[in-house]
Amino acid sequence: MSRESRLESIAQAIMIGDRSRALQELNSAIDGGFGVEEIVVSSVLRAHTEFGAWYERDPDGSLKSWDSCFLATMKVLRVLESKIGAPQKPPFSVLVASVKGEGHITTRDVIAILLKAKGLNIYSLRKGILLEDISQILLDHSLRFVILTCTEDRTKSSVEAIIEGVRAARPDVKIIAGGPLADSLRVDEVLSDPLKLYDRLVA
Repeated sequence: MSRESRLESIAQAIMIGDRSRALQELNSAIDGGFGVEEIVVSSVLRAHTEFGAWYERDPDGSLKSWDSCFLATMKVLRVLESKIGAPQKPPFSVLVASVKGEGHITTRDVIAILLKAKGLNIYSLRKGILLEDISQILLDHSLRFVILTCTEDRTKSSVEAIIEGVRAARPDVKIIAGGPLADSLRVDEVLSDPLKLYDRLVA
């Protein structure tokens, strides 16, 4: 199987929600020397781009498969994350988070893994956060960026509270937000594309 075909097979398994096949193809790719970043970009993000196109064509049909697609994605991401070693002398730290009540967490986890694979120290909580959840993280003087995913109107007040809290505690930290609500928030930058965000931080 060619390199491109291997990456495509992982993407297809994710998109249809076949966790067993996705993990089998993933492990074969890892054994074959594929890197974490390559798999995230060319398989995980590809699957979600293709799922988005499927949703545009057939909203009802695609949504029936969303849960299994999401679970397959999480399984793949957890395996990839386990392959990343502890960073050696990371140049700085980044907090990648979604607010409590935020339902869309895939982008958050993709960003965290891409940045972790690049050797940065990443704070990424599995649950959505409130301001009090990150008080200790804000004490880390190596923290340079806070990245927030913001997609749901009902979480806007919590996001705003986090932004204000970070500003008060760490005015030196840059806040980047992505998602439909990002343009309405008082942040330093709005970047919703995971790859553009990745390039921004590792350039």
